[in-house]
Amino acid sequence: MVVMSQRTSTPTALTPASSPSLTDLAAGATPNRNRAVDFYRAVAMVAVALGHWMAIAVSANPDGGFSAGNALEQAAGLSWISWVFQVMPLFFVVGGFSSAMSLDAHNAKAGRPQDWVAARIRRMVAPAIVLAMTWLALIVTGYLSGLGAIIAAGATAAAIPLWFLSNYTIDTAIAPYVLPRFRRNPVRFAATGAGAFVFFEMLNFAGVPILPHVNWILGWLLFQVAGFAWRDGLLPTGRRMAMVAAVFWGAALAAVTVGPYPTSMVNIPGLHLSPTNPPTIALMLFGAAYSATAIAAAPAISSWLTRNTKAWAATVAANTIAMSVYLWHFTAASVAGAAFYLLGWLPTAEVGTTDWWIQKMPLLAASAVVLAGIVALVARYEQRALLAERTTWDGSEASMVAVALVVSACFKLWVMGNIVGILIATATLTVLWFRRVKA
Repeated sequence: MVVMSQRTSTPTALTPASSPSLTDLAAGATPNRNRAVDFYRAVAMVAVALGHWMAIAVSANPDGGFSAGNALEQAAGLSWISWVFQVMPLFFVVGGFSSAMSLDAHNAKAGRPQDWVAARIRRMVAPAIVLAMTWLALIVTGYLSGLGAIIAAGATAAAIPLWFLSNYTIDTAIAPYVLPRFRRNPVRFAATGAGAFVFFEMLNFAGVPILPHVNWILGWLLFQVAGFAWRDGLLPTGRRMAMVAAVFWGAALAAVTVGPYPTSMVNIPGLHLSPTNPPTIALMLFGAAYSATAIAAAPAISSWLTRNTKAWAATVAANTIAMSVYLWHFTAASVAGAAFYLLGWLPTAEVGTTDWWIQKMPLLAASAVVLAGIVALVARYEQRALLAERTTWDGSEASMVAVALVVSACFKLWVMGNIVGILIATATLTVLWFRRVKA
């Protein structure tokens, strides 16, 4: 999330006088700021929403019912969508860049690690709590009114974006400890991490249970470390980075053509060697290619945003609602899909055909309209968390990391889709927020 200035004073509430406007935030950027980082963060959240909406295959059945699934599962030829919209590796790279920049400013003022982690966790969890409380209320109401199964299905769909937050929460919690260790010997650190990743991937091929899931953490952490390296100026630039990107693109294509990996870069139910469950070498190569391309283009994008004040202001504004867009886009799609079902407007053509895409366009537009309405209602909570002054954490480093792990576990439990797990996850998040995390 965008952080236009570093502040360390500690009032307990945000007052209008202390809250900068979007104009202030845009104007406050330093001339040497890497504005492409902010641009990529905002674009990534929109890309995730659009990619998910395109992959949703909800259709009307001849018997009057409807079916819902993943278009990539039903039409393998649509796997190309994932090569455009799988932006999570880049998002973790951008997150690593921002974390390194923020930690440097925090450490320069002798700040405590737990205070930095607490500030970051609050910014991530604040908009997620609104989602959790909303679905907790809907689930309870649904079961009391006899609509529990339908509401539970909606809650499961709404949680799909949370898999990213689960991993990102862990990476954020350990960033103050990973960054200095990386800087002691960047090459050795990265090589050791990559070697460990390959080792656990080989265990996965060998059918070893449980252990390969270490790559859930290690894979995304390596992208964060790439962001550290970008921030520290350790990566190639210009044509050299473009050449690096080309090499990674070639390796990624080889992994899914000559190699054993599927073409899709997102998880599909029943997919052998799922690229994200846990991350595979194919995803790492693809993510490296995608990120290297973005890093090569970053100077040009930053220069454009410096010259074009309107585009920069729009980028800043988008960053203040990015997490709300990300968290609520599946809920918006569910609402739009339900409305189209009741109106008899769901697509009826075969998934992946030209007619299906034509019939799907109104549903995409409706999802965007619903999402805009939801974001207009809930974005204030994200913005308050972003603009709020930092407050100290009234506990040890270990206690802050423990809270982060519980938050991550709740996100993961919610994603699993079991109704009991959803109730436990949403209730725990709500209690934890008000009793421990909220400043």
